[in-house]
Amino acid sequence: MTACSPTIPAALLLSIGLALAPLEVAAQPAATATAPASTTTPAPSDDKVTRAEELYDNGKRLFLEGSYEAAILAFQESYELSKLPDLLYNIGNTYERLGDFANARRYLDQYRAFAPESERDRLSRRIAALDQRQREKEQKEREAAAAAATNTPRTTPGQPTTPTDQKPVTQPDKPPEKKDRIYGPAAIGLTAGVVIGLGLGAGFGIKASGEKKQALEGCMNAADGTLLCSDASQSALDKRKTSALIADVGFIVGGVAAAALIGVIVAKAMKKSKASSTSARAQVVPYANPRGGGLGFSFRF
Repeated sequence: MTACSPTIPAALLLSIGLALAPLEVAAQPAATATAPASTTTPAPSDDKVTRAEELYDNGKRLFLEGSYEAAILAFQESYELSKLPDLLYNIGNTYERLGDFANARRYLDQYRAFAPESERDRLSRRIAALDQRQREKEQKEREAAAAAATNTPRTTPGQPTTPTDQKPVTQPDKPPEKKDRIYGPAAIGLTAGVVIGLGLGAGFGIKASGEKKQALEGCMNAADGTLLCSDASQSALDKRKTSALIADVGFIVGGVAAAALIGVIVAKAMKKSKASSTSARAQVVPYANPRGGGLGFSFRF
């Protein structure tokens, strides 16, 4: 394909114009090409024509694939090499697909200068529609910016800002602090020891008393004062000794547990009185009376 005149090559116009048909570009015959003739502009070389056709083919393929940005680059480079006005129409179409109505209007307006008279009214209406869509787009952008500014919290100088889409960092829930009760688990355990020990002592003490009574019923005093017992009575006496021993152990355990319980309660009361923010004080006061003695608690505020 060679250039035969100073104007745009007729073969290039025909081949590229026909190839533009899928993008709504009407092919213009070489004899009625709308590009202005110029005797000072040199005709493109064969290499440029070939390259322009390749770029146009690439742009058309990219357009159909949805790669509009890359298609625009290919169409623009093809236009720089060929100066074919129909490529301006393709560039405007592609910008419209991208939603860039301002650039779409600009390129279609440039193409309108070269378009046939029969297409100019339609182009004018399309350009007016693009202007309207651009105004609506800008209005939506202003409304979105105003809404974002309204929802943005105000901050004082020096106060760090927190992104609105960032969730505040929440601290894990702390377990509730355990109250240091005077009558706590230790006191409860010791109380159980007191109850069990005293219960064993009382129960086996009663049992030992009954076994002793039963044994004595089968025994008799001899002339020399010795106690003569039958085998059954002797066995009952042996059982009585065992029951009495268990009773003694139970009473000892209960007594030890009771003493430890008193010590724990006293220690807890003194510790709590020291940790208290008030001036309350707990005191252990021994007492004695005709009925017995023991330890008493007194609180001073």
